[in-house]
Amino acid sequence: MASAAISSLSYHFRSQEPIFSSKTPTSVSTALTGRRTFGSIKAAQVKSHENPRRRTQNVEGDLFVDNTCIDCDTCRWMVPEVFTRVDNMSAVIKQPTCKEQRLNVLQALLSCPTGSIRTETPPTDIVEAQETFPLALDKDTLPGVFHCGFHSKKSYGATSYLILHHEGNILVDSPRYVEKLAGKIEKMGGVRYMFLTHRDDVADHKKWADRFNSTRILHSEDKKDYVV
Repeated sequence: MASAAISSLSYHFRSQEPIFSSKTPTSVSTALTGRRTFGSIKAAQVKSHENPRRRTQNVEGDLFVDNTCIDCDTCRWMVPEVFTRVDNMSAVIKQPTCKEQRLNVLQALLSCPTGSIRTETPPTDIVEAQETFPLALDKDTLPGVFHCGFHSKKSYGATSYLILHHEGNILVDSPRYVEKLAGKIEKMGGVRYMFLTHRDDVADHKKWADRFNSTRILHSEDKKDYVV
């Protein structure tokens, strides 16, 4: 069985069991070498979040990135022809020039974990972009694999994927919990397993697990420090 195979590699646990201990030190994520942590970024950006403003590094036009960006790279890999990195944050280097590009930047806007991508005028086509998630990666080379979008600042913008499987769908890492997205995933068969690749990338895992009564899977070395 698939669950048995997964269990041999990782520690899996039912959705009603807690992951995190109330005694977990707040500095634990800073001990993870080689990984940027949202906690330290957040502390440095408190003032920016109190007064978000358009970055001067953006080109002129409707679309822009504000100064609350945490440099997670989400928009840059999603739409590299529009977004780039300037002075340790993202910036718009080119305004979208066609309908497809416009849709792509709105998908990035929705995926931004801190809501740092904005428009001067309210986007009337935002619902169309919302409806595209989960977004199929490549129907030919990666059939049944979808980008969930809606990245979470709790996991520093980590990307979450939905994998359709005949023995039960798998959610890899956790996006922000958004009911509209949950409804779409439910229509695709729900989530039997949540595969959490790292303790930094769990985000809204409990909300998703509760919604679908999912079995969560996390490496035992990551889990042991958080058990109550």
